[in-house]
Amino acid sequence: MTVLGAVTDDGDSFYCWTEENLTRKHGIRLLEALTDEFGEELVVFLDRAGYFYARDLWEYVSGERETETVGDSSVSCVCGDDLEVWYFPSKLPELNAVEGCWDQLQEWFKHRLVPDLSTLKDYIPRGITKIDEPNIWPYLTSKDSS
Repeated sequence: MTVLGAVTDDGDSFYCWTEENLTRKHGIRLLEALTDEFGEELVVFLDRAGYFYARDLWEYVSGERETETVGDSSVSCVCGDDLEVWYFPSKLPELNAVEGCWDQLQEWFKHRLVPDLSTLKDYIPRGITKIDEPNIWPYLTSKDSS
């Protein structure tokens, strides 16, 4: 089972999961689901996992198969009319607020016996409801949002 998730600047969250190995098609489906859930004109921050950092996904967002490097940083982005995708620098998961959600979910599962896939499927939605979504502004600005 693989779980993908998102946290908004308002503290809302969105999670989806699959039994399949993740591919770029799943990255595109996640962007479609986020657009359906939160509307148009989104800015999405993603890590550089292969299923997110793929030319097919860039083409889905902008119609072009390239990213743009911002300044002298290693952060890349791809921009469409109503959707921007920004990439976190490689090997810096501490910049990604969703990683804190996964830590909480892992902690919740630590105290449960999961004997089979059916039980895991039942537990995922229950565990997700126990996650306290982090404030994303400190991740994005290195400052407190207050």
